[in-house]
Amino acid sequence: MGLPGIDVESYSVLEAGLILDVETHTESACCPRCGTVNRHLHQNHWHLVRHLPISHYRQTWLCVNRRQFKCAVCGKPFSEDFDFMGARRSYSDRYAESVVRQVIHSDTVNVARQQGLSEDIVWSMVEYVSAKKLHRGNGTPPSGHR
Repeated sequence: MGLPGIDVESYSVLEAGLILDVETHTESACCPRCGTVNRHLHQNHWHLVRHLPISHYRQTWLCVNRRQFKCAVCGKPFSEDFDFMGARRSYSDRYAESVVRQVIHSDTVNVARQQGLSEDIVWSMVEYVSAKKLHRGNGTPPSGHR
C-alpha cells in the first residue's frame, strides 16, 4: 500500500466497500510533550479511516489501531502519530489530497455527493491539505495538527 511502517493484516469485503485491518509493528512511540521514547502501552483505540479506493471497490477504509502510550517521564498518556494521517482525522492524507484535487476541478457540493461525504467534511479536507502544504517546507506541523 505504500504506507511506511504499516502492514495489512487482514481484510473484509462488504457491499459498501473494503475494510483493511492495518497494524504498525513499532514497539515504541515518542512523547510529544517531553520527547521521551516510551514502550508502555496504555490502551488500544481502533478507528475506521477513509482511504483511496483499491481495485474496483468504490470505498476503502483502514481499520487502524492508534495505540495510546503512557509516558514514563511526564506520566501523561498520548496517542501515537502516523505519517499517513493527521491527528484526530477520519481520513488518510492521500484520500484528502484526492478529494481536494476533485474540488479544484468541480465544487464542494458535487464532490461531497460523489464521495458520500458532507460538504463540511470536504471543506475541512481542503483546509487541512492547504495548511499541511503551507507548513511542509519549514518542518513545523500546522496549528492544531500533529
